[in-house]
Amino acid sequence: METGNSEYLLEISNLDAATHLYNHALHTRRIKSTSSKLELVTNLLSPIDKQRELLPIFKERLNFAKEDLAKSGIAEKIALQFLPVDFNFSGSLFFTFGYNHAAYGKTCNLNLADTTSIKNVNSMIHFAVHELHHVGFIMLKGGYMPPPDKFTYKEMLHEIEYLTHFEGMALYAQQNAFLMLEPKNAMDIDIPLRELQEFEKEYFDIYNHFKNKPDNLIVQEDWYKFHLLDDKSLWYIVGSQMAKTIDKNLGREKLVSLISEPSENFIATYLELNKQ
Repeated sequence: METGNSEYLLEISNLDAATHLYNHALHTRRIKSTSSKLELVTNLLSPIDKQRELLPIFKERLNFAKEDLAKSGIAEKIALQFLPVDFNFSGSLFFTFGYNHAAYGKTCNLNLADTTSIKNVNSMIHFAVHELHHVGFIMLKGGYMPPPDKFTYKEMLHEIEYLTHFEGMALYAQQNAFLMLEPKNAMDIDIPLRELQEFEKEYFDIYNHFKNKPDNLIVQEDWYKFHLLDDKSLWYIVGSQMAKTIDKNLGREKLVSLISEPSENFIATYLELNKQ
């Protein structure tokens, strides 16, 4: 970006970080299977004049990421508190310019050019914890991530269960990172009980819509319901509440043991606790 020399794009596209982003983009259908890593990198860094404006803040964050976040291992240490005691990471956390924070296989990335969700250095750690937990989760699932194609209610339900477990656990770990790093602002992550109940009702209305008729074929209206879970952050909010409830009532060991089980067990455990 500083030189305007497009020859660097090919070099960038050969980096391991570019391979990680490319694999995630292919899996989530953000790019076509005919696209190349070079095309992905070029798109992420375009238009170069506008992206260049983000360089000062990016450089500042990159320096913190290398000198403090990476060397201290603080995000890894917090994420490990929400994974089995014998778990070890064996992949990479990449610091990238562009492409939202994402995890795929044993790798994940933190988009340091994100000026929306990353507000300060502590929030960089929060999101690093979130993405690292995703990596641990995927590894404990044997590398499994739901395929993007779904045709029946049963397949849709399976993805809802997985993502509720996946995002709920990662957000719960991230919230705990917030509490550790910013205890004076602890109230900032609290959701009023009434709102939480409304979120949960809306979540389970959608969940049961798919659960009660597993053999139904998906129609366009069903996709609308599915996307509401993401648009309203329902599987994040409700999933983190599930994780918190299990953690407080059954203990951390039970909570993390559920990761390697089918994700429906995570939700069933929460529902069973709610009956009591």
